[in-house]
Formats: sequence, structure tokens, C-alpha cells
Amino acid sequence: MSNENNRQSWDKLSEYYQSSTGISLTDIHYAPYSPGEKDLKVIGDVRGLDVIELGCGGGQIAIVLSKMRAKSVTALDISEQQLIHAQKLANRENVSITFQQGDMEDLSAFQEESFDLVISIHAISYVRDVQRVFTEIGRILRKNGRVVICTIHPLQYVLWEALEEDSLTKIQSYFSNESSSWDWIDNTKTPIATFTDRAHRYEEFVNSLIKNGMKLERVIEPRGYSLDELKKMDLQEIPYHNHMVDEKFTRINQIIPFSIIYSAKKEK
Repeated sequence: MSNENNRQSWDKLSEYYQSSTGISLTDIHYAPYSPGEKDLKVIGDVRGLDVIELGCGGGQIAIVLSKMRAKSVTALDISEQQLIHAQKLANRENVSITFQQGDMEDLSAFQEESFDLVISIHAISYVRDVQRVFTEIGRILRKNGRVVICTIHPLQYVLWEALEEDSLTKIQSYFSNESSSWDWIDNTKTPIATFTDRAHRYEEFVNSLIKNGMKLERVIEPRGYSLDELKKMDLQEIPYHNHMVDEKFTRINQIIPFSIIYSAKKEK
């Protein structure tokens, strides 16, 4: 499945996705039912920085970055419908963001060394050519600029189905380079849209960063909140959540991390 198919699927899904999930406009999320930027402190102070978000979806993270007083915020996404939602949300929150439709594999619309920070949260797994994305990131980052990439943890692809169905036969190969297609299911168990994504091994990301002149500074594998912790919390305090807690998801999230975050600095 091509990036075009994923674009069309996000256009189909956008309205349901934005209405069925709670995504913070005051904190940056990294995983469902998990700590956000206020607790993890991955990005840090963005004041005075030119920032671009790749795969901005409905614009929530870009809005938070603007509220954190970034000098400028640019937000790119492949889906027109997601960007329509993002612009409406930005207008409502009274923040100025440059939204642009495009594929993160082609950042030719942006000049070399034009950003101090590149951030992408749960978008890079949908692209076809990850190496090209990192090359483009290296090109548009200024010297001493930083990149923060959050994506699905590879253990999710290896173990999630096995843990969900309590069956060792469902364990997948960590070394597979195959893309997988899957349906997004709504709360009536009806498929809404079909996506293709791929797990990326730790070495792929680390070596791509090194190859493009960046030094890995930090890797974070956030642990999700337990059911006991969630019962003591207001869901609205959690940066990313569904309107009803998925107990099975939460249990598995205590066994393997949902996300992995890479933070690196451009040195040359």
C-alpha cells in the first residue's frame, strides 16, 4: 500500500479519530494512557526556536509548541482532512501556525538549515522510505538543532498480538522488513479505514541518525499508567486517551512499552 492510500485512509478516519480520542492542548503526548512532555521533559524549552512537526495530524502538538512560545511553528501532514481540523483548532486556540500538506519523505519545500527543532510523533511508521526521511531531516536542521522522533516500539509488532491472545504462536519476527496492513476499527467493531505501516528496528533509527550527522542524546521507553494509577487520575490530565479506558491495552502496556522516543542533536 502506498503513501497515497494512507493519505486517503486518514482523510476517511479524521472525523471519527478526532471525536473519539482526547488529545491534550496543553501537553505533548507520546503514547496512550502514558506520561507526556511535562513529565518526561524530552523536548525542553522551545522559546525562540523555529520548529517543524512532521505528521501533525489534527494539530494538537503544534498548538502546544506554539503555546510553549516557539518562535515559529510549521506543521506538515499528508491528510487534507486532518489539516482542516488542525487549522480550525489553531484558530480556536488563537495561535499562529503554518500548516502545509505534504509527505515527510519530500521536504523540498523547506530550505536547508531552516529549523532548530524537528519533531514527529507516531507518523514515521507510515512512510515507505525511512532513510529518506532522516536525510531530509538532516538537511533542514540547523547545526546544533535537535530532532525528536517518537514511534511505535518494535516490541509492539513482535509481542502485542501474542500477549493480547495469550498465544506464543502469535509472536512475530523482530527482523522482518515486511509492511503490515490493518484496519482501524470503530467502537461498533466496524472497519473505517485500512493502513499500512512497518516496524523499525532500533538499529535502523540509530544508524540513520548517525549517518545524517546527528548524535543520539537520549532514548526513552515510557511506561504506561496502570489501571490502579488511572483510577486515581482524571482522564483529562492524561495527554492522550480514549473516552473509555481499554483495560486489556492498559495491562499489556505494563508489560511492553507502546512507544520509543529518540532525541538527537545535529553536529555537522
